[in-house]
Amino acid sequence: MRVNIFQNVPLVKPSFFQKLFKQLPIENSVIELNNLLAIYPISEISKKRVAEIEKRYQIILKDEFKLNLEEFYAVYLNHCLEEGNLKDEDFDNLNHLRLILSLNDSTAKELHHKIGEIVYKNFFEKAIANGRLIRREEDFLEKIENDLELPKQTVNRISNDVKMGFIHNYANNIIRDLELTPNKEQELQNIAESFRIDLKFDKETTEKLARLHLYWKLQNLPLPTVSCNIEIQKSELCYFKIDSAQWHELKNYKHKPVDYNSNVKELKRFYLNTQKTNNTVYTKYIDSGSLYLTNKRIIFIGRNKNLNIRFEKILRLTPQSNGIEIDKETIKSVFIKIYNQADEFSLILDRLIKQIK
Repeated sequence: MRVNIFQNVPLVKPSFFQKLFKQLPIENSVIELNNLLAIYPISEISKKRVAEIEKRYQIILKDEFKLNLEEFYAVYLNHCLEEGNLKDEDFDNLNHLRLILSLNDSTAKELHHKIGEIVYKNFFEKAIANGRLIRREEDFLEKIENDLELPKQTVNRISNDVKMGFIHNYANNIIRDLELTPNKEQELQNIAESFRIDLKFDKETTEKLARLHLYWKLQNLPLPTVSCNIEIQKSELCYFKIDSAQWHELKNYKHKPVDYNSNVKELKRFYLNTQKTNNTVYTKYIDSGSLYLTNKRIIFIGRNKNLNIRFEKILRLTPQSNGIEIDKETIKSVFIKIYNQADEFSLILDRLIKQIK
Protein backbone atom coordinates (compact mmCIF):
# COMPACT_ATOMS: atom_id res chain seq x y z
CA MET A 1 0.00 0.00 0.00
CA ARG A 2 1.39 3.36 -1.08
CA VAL A 3 1.91 5.90 1.69
CA ASN A 4 0.88 9.47 0.93
CA ILE A 5 4.08 11.39 1.62
CA PHE A 6 2.72 14.58 0.11
CA GLN A 7 -0.54 16.13 1.29
CA ASN A 8 -3.15 17.93 -0.77
CA VAL A 9 -2.95 21.69 -0.32
CA PRO A 10 -5.77 24.11 -1.26
CA LEU A 11 -4.99 26.60 -3.98
CA VAL A 12 -4.46 30.25 -3.13
CA LYS A 13 -7.42 32.45 -4.01
CA PRO A 14 -6.65 35.17 -6.58
CA SER A 15 -6.46 38.73 -5.34
CA PHE A 16 -8.85 41.44 -6.55
CA PHE A 17 -6.43 42.65 -9.22
CA GLN A 18 -5.56 39.11 -10.31
CA LYS A 19 -9.27 38.51 -10.86
CA LEU A 20 -9.58 41.83 -12.65
CA PHE A 21 -6.73 41.04 -15.05
CA LYS A 22 -7.54 37.33 -15.21
CA GLN A 23 -4.19 36.29 -13.73
CA LEU A 24 -3.50 33.11 -11.81
CA PRO A 25 -1.56 33.29 -8.52
CA ILE A 26 1.87 32.05 -9.54
CA GLU A 27 2.33 30.15 -6.28
CA ASN A 28 -0.54 27.89 -7.29
CA SER A 29 1.69 26.36 -9.95
CA VAL A 30 3.91 24.67 -7.37
CA ILE A 31 0.86 23.83 -5.26
CA GLU A 32 -0.67 22.03 -8.25
CA LEU A 33 2.56 20.09 -8.69
CA ASN A 34 2.50 19.16 -4.99
CA ASN A 35 -1.09 17.95 -5.36
CA LEU A 36 -0.15 15.78 -8.34
CA LEU A 37 2.46 14.12 -6.11
CA ALA A 38 -0.14 13.75 -3.36
CA ILE A 39 -2.79 12.15 -5.59
CA TYR A 40 -0.91 9.97 -8.08
CA PRO A 41 1.92 7.46 -7.83
CA ILE A 42 5.15 9.11 -9.00
CA SER A 43 5.50 6.67 -11.88
CA GLU A 44 2.12 7.82 -13.27
CA ILE A 45 2.98 11.53 -13.37
CA SER A 46 4.28 12.39 -16.81
CA LYS A 47 6.57 15.19 -17.84
CA LYS A 48 3.70 16.37 -20.04
CA ARG A 49 1.43 17.02 -17.03
CA VAL A 50 4.12 19.17 -15.42
CA ALA A 51 4.57 21.03 -18.71
CA GLU A 52 0.84 21.72 -18.77
CA ILE A 53 1.11 23.41 -15.38
CA GLU A 54 4.00 25.53 -16.60
CA LYS A 55 2.07 26.50 -19.73
CA ARG A 56 -1.04 27.43 -17.76
CA TYR A 57 0.91 29.70 -15.44
CA GLN A 58 3.39 30.79 -18.13
CA ILE A 59 6.44 29.99 -16.02
CA ILE A 60 9.31 27.53 -15.82
CA LEU A 61 9.04 25.80 -12.47
CA LYS A 62 12.74 25.08 -12.10
CA ASP A 63 13.48 28.80 -12.49
CA GLU A 64 10.71 30.15 -10.25
CA PHE A 65 10.54 27.43 -7.59
CA LYS A 66 13.92 25.71 -7.65
CA LEU A 67 14.06 25.22 -3.86
CA ASN A 68 10.52 23.80 -3.76
CA LEU A 69 11.37 21.22 -6.42
CA GLU A 70 14.49 20.23 -4.53
CA GLU A 71 12.41 19.89 -1.37
CA PHE A 72 9.95 17.56 -3.14
CA TYR A 73 12.85 15.33 -4.15
CA ALA A 74 14.48 15.48 -0.70
CA VAL A 75 11.21 14.57 1.07
CA TYR A 76 10.69 11.53 -1.14
CA LEU A 77 14.32 10.44 -0.83
CA ASN A 78 14.15 10.72 2.95
CA HIS A 79 10.97 8.61 2.93
CA CYS A 80 12.67 5.92 0.83
CA LEU A 81 15.49 5.79 3.36
CA GLU A 82 13.31 5.41 6.46
CA GLU A 83 14.32 1.75 6.68
CA GLY A 84 17.84 2.44 5.43
CA ASN A 85 17.26 0.42 2.30
CA LEU A 86 16.70 1.64 -1.27
CA LYS A 87 14.74 -0.89 -3.34
CA ASP A 88 14.72 -1.12 -7.13
CA GLU A 89 11.31 0.55 -7.15
CA ASP A 90 12.72 3.41 -5.11
CA PHE A 91 15.56 3.95 -7.59
CA ASP A 92 13.05 3.94 -10.47
CA ASN A 93 10.77 6.43 -8.75
CA LEU A 94 13.66 8.71 -7.79
CA ASN A 95 14.92 8.73 -11.36
CA HIS A 96 11.44 9.51 -12.66
CA LEU A 97 10.93 12.20 -10.03
CA ARG A 98 14.25 13.76 -11.01
CA LEU A 99 13.00 13.83 -14.62
CA ILE A 100 9.61 15.46 -14.01
CA LEU A 101 11.16 17.99 -11.61
CA SER A 102 13.90 18.84 -14.13
CA LEU A 103 16.69 18.29 -11.58
CA ASN A 104 20.13 17.88 -13.08
CA ASP A 105 22.52 15.17 -11.97
CA SER A 106 24.68 17.45 -9.83
CA THR A 107 21.66 18.77 -7.90
CA ALA A 108 20.32 15.26 -7.32
CA LYS A 109 23.75 14.08 -6.18
CA GLU A 110 24.04 16.99 -3.77
CA LEU A 111 20.64 16.19 -2.29
CA HIS A 112 21.61 12.52 -1.95
CA HIS A 113 24.68 13.59 0.00
CA LYS A 114 22.82 16.04 2.26
CA ILE A 115 19.96 13.67 3.06
CA GLY A 116 22.31 10.73 3.09
CA GLU A 117 24.53 12.32 5.75
CA ILE A 118 21.55 12.80 8.06
CA VAL A 119 20.15 9.32 7.45
CA TYR A 120 23.55 7.62 7.68
CA LYS A 121 24.32 9.39 10.95
CA ASN A 122 20.93 8.41 12.42
CA PHE A 123 21.39 4.75 11.51
CA PHE A 124 24.99 4.78 12.75
CA GLU A 125 23.82 6.08 16.13
CA LYS A 126 21.22 3.29 16.30
CA ALA A 127 23.80 0.69 15.25
CA ILE A 128 26.08 1.49 18.21
CA ALA A 129 23.36 2.29 20.75
CA ASN A 130 24.44 -0.69 22.89
CA GLY A 131 28.13 0.22 22.75
CA ARG A 132 29.01 -2.40 20.15
CA LEU A 133 29.40 -2.35 16.37
CA ILE A 134 28.83 -5.83 14.98
CA ARG A 135 29.50 -7.07 11.46
CA ARG A 136 25.81 -7.18 10.47
CA GLU A 137 25.40 -3.50 11.34
CA GLU A 138 28.58 -2.62 9.45
CA ASP A 139 27.22 -4.36 6.34
CA PHE A 140 23.94 -2.47 6.69
CA LEU A 141 25.74 0.89 6.96
CA GLU A 142 27.94 0.02 4.01
CA LYS A 143 24.85 -0.61 1.87
CA ILE A 144 23.44 2.83 2.73
CA GLU A 145 26.83 4.34 1.91
CA ASN A 146 26.88 2.64 -1.48
CA ASP A 147 23.23 3.31 -2.34
CA LEU A 148 23.68 7.02 -1.73
CA GLU A 149 27.21 7.12 -3.16
CA LEU A 150 28.40 8.96 -0.08
CA PRO A 151 32.00 10.20 -0.27
CA LYS A 152 34.39 8.10 1.81
CA GLN A 153 35.60 11.22 3.56
CA THR A 154 32.04 11.97 4.70
CA VAL A 155 31.47 8.40 5.88
CA ASN A 156 34.72 8.39 7.87
CA ARG A 157 33.90 11.74 9.47
CA ILE A 158 30.43 10.61 10.52
CA SER A 159 31.78 7.29 11.80
CA ASN A 160 34.45 8.97 13.92
CA ASP A 161 32.14 11.69 15.23
CA VAL A 162 29.39 9.23 16.24
CA LYS A 163 31.79 6.77 17.87
CA MET A 164 33.66 9.46 19.80
CA GLY A 165 30.37 11.12 20.74
CA PHE A 166 29.10 7.84 22.21
CA ILE A 167 32.28 7.26 24.23
CA HIS A 168 32.41 10.84 25.48
CA ASN A 169 28.75 10.64 26.49
CA TYR A 170 29.46 7.39 28.37
CA ALA A 171 32.40 9.06 30.15
CA ASN A 172 30.33 12.16 30.97
CA ASN A 173 27.63 9.95 32.51
CA ILE A 174 30.30 8.33 34.71
CA ILE A 175 31.46 11.77 35.82
CA ARG A 176 27.88 12.91 36.41
CA ASP A 177 27.15 9.79 38.50
CA LEU A 178 30.47 10.19 40.38
CA GLU A 179 31.14 6.46 40.15
CA LEU A 180 33.92 4.81 38.15
CA THR A 181 33.80 1.14 39.06
CA PRO A 182 36.14 -1.47 37.57
CA ASN A 183 33.18 -2.75 35.52
CA LYS A 184 32.63 0.69 34.01
CA GLU A 185 36.33 1.06 33.27
CA GLN A 186 36.32 -2.29 31.52
CA GLU A 187 33.20 -1.33 29.58
CA LEU A 188 34.96 1.80 28.31
CA GLN A 189 37.75 -0.40 27.01
CA ASN A 190 35.28 -2.87 25.48
CA ILE A 191 33.43 -0.08 23.66
CA ALA A 192 36.67 1.33 22.27
CA GLU A 193 37.77 -2.13 21.09
CA SER A 194 34.41 -2.78 19.41
CA PHE A 195 34.57 0.62 17.69
CA ARG A 196 38.24 0.02 16.83
CA ILE A 197 39.31 3.41 18.13
CA ASP A 198 41.66 4.66 20.85
CA LEU A 199 40.28 6.09 24.07
CA LYS A 200 41.03 9.80 23.92
CA PHE A 201 39.60 12.49 26.18
CA ASP A 202 40.36 16.12 26.78
CA LYS A 203 42.56 17.05 29.73
CA GLU A 204 39.66 17.89 32.07
CA THR A 205 37.79 14.64 31.40
CA THR A 206 40.99 12.59 31.74
CA GLU A 207 41.76 14.19 35.10
CA LYS A 208 38.22 13.68 36.41
CA LEU A 209 38.19 10.02 35.40
CA ALA A 210 41.56 9.56 37.12
CA ARG A 211 40.19 11.18 40.29
CA LEU A 212 37.07 8.99 40.23
CA HIS A 213 39.28 5.93 39.77
CA LEU A 214 41.16 6.95 42.91
CA TYR A 215 37.94 7.74 44.81
CA TRP A 216 36.54 4.28 44.09
CA LYS A 217 39.72 2.70 45.45
CA LEU A 218 39.59 4.86 48.58
CA GLN A 219 35.97 3.86 49.17
CA ASN A 220 36.09 0.16 48.35
CA LEU A 221 39.56 -1.36 48.57
CA PRO A 222 41.54 -1.95 51.77
CA LEU A 223 43.24 1.31 52.68
CA PRO A 224 47.03 1.12 52.38
CA THR A 225 48.92 2.11 55.50
CA VAL A 226 51.74 4.65 55.48
CA SER A 227 54.77 4.90 57.73
CA CYS A 228 54.28 7.22 60.66
CA ASN A 229 57.24 9.01 62.29
CA ILE A 230 55.30 9.95 65.41
CA GLU A 231 54.32 7.79 68.34
CA ILE A 232 50.84 6.27 68.04
CA GLN A 233 49.01 3.54 69.90
CA LYS A 234 49.70 -0.11 69.17
CA SER A 235 46.16 -0.56 67.89
CA GLU A 236 46.45 2.40 65.52
CA LEU A 237 47.24 2.32 61.84
CA CYS A 238 48.19 5.41 59.86
CA TYR A 239 46.46 5.87 56.48
CA PHE A 240 47.39 9.41 55.52
CA LYS A 241 50.32 11.73 56.10
CA ILE A 242 51.24 15.13 54.73
CA ASP A 243 53.94 17.49 55.94
CA SER A 244 52.49 20.79 54.73
CA ALA A 245 49.18 21.51 56.45
CA GLN A 246 47.66 24.37 58.41
CA TRP A 247 45.36 24.43 61.39
CA HIS A 248 42.73 27.18 61.54
CA GLU A 249 39.90 27.77 63.96
CA LEU A 250 36.53 28.86 62.59
CA LYS A 251 35.40 32.35 63.62
CA ASN A 252 31.81 33.12 64.64
CA TYR A 253 30.90 29.44 64.51
CA LYS A 254 27.54 28.56 66.05
CA HIS A 255 27.71 25.06 67.42
CA LYS A 256 24.80 22.76 66.55
CA PRO A 257 24.89 19.37 68.29
CA VAL A 258 23.91 16.84 65.63
CA ASP A 259 24.89 13.32 64.75
CA TYR A 260 27.66 12.86 62.22
CA ASN A 261 26.37 14.05 58.87
CA SER A 262 28.29 13.56 55.65
CA ASN A 263 27.38 12.59 52.12
CA VAL A 264 30.29 11.00 50.30
CA LYS A 265 28.75 11.86 46.92
CA GLU A 266 28.70 15.52 47.89
CA LEU A 267 32.35 15.31 48.93
CA LYS A 268 33.27 13.75 45.59
CA ARG A 269 31.14 16.17 43.59
CA PHE A 270 32.69 19.16 45.35
CA TYR A 271 36.31 18.11 44.96
CA LEU A 272 35.80 16.89 41.39
CA ASN A 273 34.39 20.22 40.19
CA THR A 274 35.94 22.88 42.40
CA GLN A 275 38.83 25.12 41.44
CA LYS A 276 41.90 25.29 43.68
CA THR A 277 41.15 28.64 45.33
CA ASN A 278 41.14 29.74 48.93
CA ASN A 279 37.49 30.38 49.66
CA THR A 280 37.63 30.06 53.44
CA VAL A 281 37.84 33.57 54.88
CA TYR A 282 36.25 33.17 58.28
CA THR A 283 39.12 31.39 60.04
CA LYS A 284 41.83 32.23 62.51
CA TYR A 285 45.28 30.84 61.71
CA ILE A 286 46.67 28.74 64.56
CA ASP A 287 49.72 26.82 63.30
CA SER A 288 51.44 24.97 60.45
CA GLY A 289 52.82 21.47 60.58
CA SER A 290 52.31 17.81 59.69
CA LEU A 291 48.95 16.05 59.42
CA TYR A 292 48.29 12.37 60.17
CA LEU A 293 45.15 10.30 59.85
CA THR A 294 44.88 7.01 61.71
CA ASN A 295 42.02 4.58 62.16
CA LYS A 296 41.03 6.43 65.35
CA ARG A 297 41.85 10.12 65.09
CA ILE A 298 43.29 13.13 63.29
CA ILE A 299 46.69 14.16 64.57
CA PHE A 300 48.20 17.57 63.79
CA ILE A 301 51.80 18.17 64.89
CA GLY A 302 52.50 21.89 64.61
CA ARG A 303 55.52 24.06 65.18
CA ASN A 304 53.95 25.55 68.29
CA LYS A 305 50.83 23.54 69.07
CA ASN A 306 49.40 20.09 68.48
CA LEU A 307 45.84 19.03 67.72
CA ASN A 308 44.15 15.71 68.37
CA ILE A 309 40.60 15.02 67.15
CA ARG A 310 39.02 11.66 67.84
CA PHE A 311 36.47 10.45 65.28
CA GLU A 312 33.62 10.06 67.78
CA LYS A 313 33.82 13.81 68.46
CA ILE A 314 33.32 14.76 64.79
CA LEU A 315 29.81 15.87 63.80
CA ARG A 316 30.14 17.08 60.25
CA LEU A 317 32.60 17.49 57.37
CA THR A 318 32.27 20.47 55.03
CA PRO A 319 34.55 20.42 51.98
CA GLN A 320 36.55 23.43 50.87
CA SER A 321 38.68 23.62 47.72
CA ASN A 322 41.85 23.79 49.80
CA GLY A 323 40.91 21.65 52.75
CA ILE A 324 38.08 20.49 55.00
CA GLU A 325 36.03 22.09 57.78
CA ILE A 326 35.50 19.79 60.72
CA ASP A 327 32.62 20.45 63.10
CA LYS A 328 33.14 18.77 66.44
CA GLU A 329 31.65 18.58 69.91
CA THR A 330 33.29 21.81 71.06
CA ILE A 331 32.70 25.47 70.31
CA LYS A 332 35.97 25.69 68.41
CA SER A 333 35.56 23.74 65.22
CA VAL A 334 38.49 23.69 62.85
CA PHE A 335 39.52 24.11 59.26
CA ILE A 336 42.38 21.90 58.11
CA LYS A 337 44.07 23.57 55.15
CA ILE A 338 45.85 21.25 52.72
CA TYR A 339 47.33 22.56 49.51
CA ASN A 340 47.20 19.16 47.82
CA GLN A 341 45.25 15.93 48.42
CA ALA A 342 42.38 17.60 50.28
CA ASP A 343 39.98 15.27 48.49
CA GLU A 344 41.92 12.14 49.44
CA PHE A 345 42.16 13.20 53.08
CA SER A 346 38.43 13.97 53.26
CA LEU A 347 37.30 10.72 51.63
CA ILE A 348 39.55 8.57 53.81
CA LEU A 349 38.41 10.50 56.89
CA ASP A 350 34.73 10.05 55.96
CA ARG A 351 35.22 6.31 55.49
CA LEU A 352 37.05 5.88 58.78
CA ILE A 353 34.46 7.89 60.74
CA LYS A 354 31.60 5.81 59.33
CA GLN A 355 33.37 2.61 60.33
CA ILE A 356 33.17 3.52 64.02
CA LYS A 357 29.79 5.29 64.04
